[in-house]
Amino acid sequence: MPVLLGALASGLIGVSDYFGRYCTRRSQAMTSVGTAFIGGLAITAVLLFFVPSAIGYEALVLGAASGALMALALSAMWHSMAISSAAIASPIVAAFTALGPLGYGLATGERPSRIVALGIACAVIGLLAAVIVPDLGGRLRAGIAYAVLAGTSFAVAAVLLAWTSLESGMWPAVSQRMVATVLMLVATRAMRIPQILPRSLLLAGFVGGVMGGGGIAALIAGLQRGPVGEVAVAGSLYPVVTIALAVLFDEDRLRWWQIVGITAVLTGTTLMTVG
Repeated sequence: MPVLLGALASGLIGVSDYFGRYCTRRSQAMTSVGTAFIGGLAITAVLLFFVPSAIGYEALVLGAASGALMALALSAMWHSMAISSAAIASPIVAAFTALGPLGYGLATGERPSRIVALGIACAVIGLLAAVIVPDLGGRLRAGIAYAVLAGTSFAVAAVLLAWTSLESGMWPAVSQRMVATVLMLVATRAMRIPQILPRSLLLAGFVGGVMGGGGIAALIAGLQRGPVGEVAVAGSLYPVVTIALAVLFDEDRLRWWQIVGITAVLTGTTLMTVG
């Protein structure tokens, strides 16, 4: 069940990122992110009425801290893509997002079965293969630095969410989205760029945010139930979903190694689930 929640998180976040990409191509990246966080805050608040959730100081603080890290991570990732390319940012961010919490889980005593370990290896290798594209233009060193910052922030945020209790339910998600929303609105105001997407993009941005917020809620539910490493790996596969949607609905095309990577991701996720 926890791994399935992580996989559900990947699916929802992948759809959210597709909407985010759509909006960012037509507006400012940080404006798109800020609008999406508003949608995410709305859906996590609604989930409080459906998921048993006990409010507590520790859960709110951990959620808020992860929200600050999420805002930093997204800003750094988009900046990395802007000054270098997605070919640099995506594999690095994906690797840190998957391997950071996995390493934490192993360090704290988690020991996956052989089938699960094989699934983790397949999923991570497949993820890295799927997100690699040949365009490596731009400023390489700065792009790598910001991608490492983004990936590290995502990884630490996942570990913080894993520390929340099962009883806290959706409160960590609410405080995360709230802090992230405030930070992005403050940042866009300071940069003197639009805080909210224009009317023509508002629905797409909001729907993407709702999907992303639902994904974070599923990820938190999975991490609360553990094991952290397996759930985090399952929850880090969202780039594959975004790539698949871009191929289906945009003009993107899959290279042969991306097809192999996606197949490996699906195989790995299945092995983690049945193992």
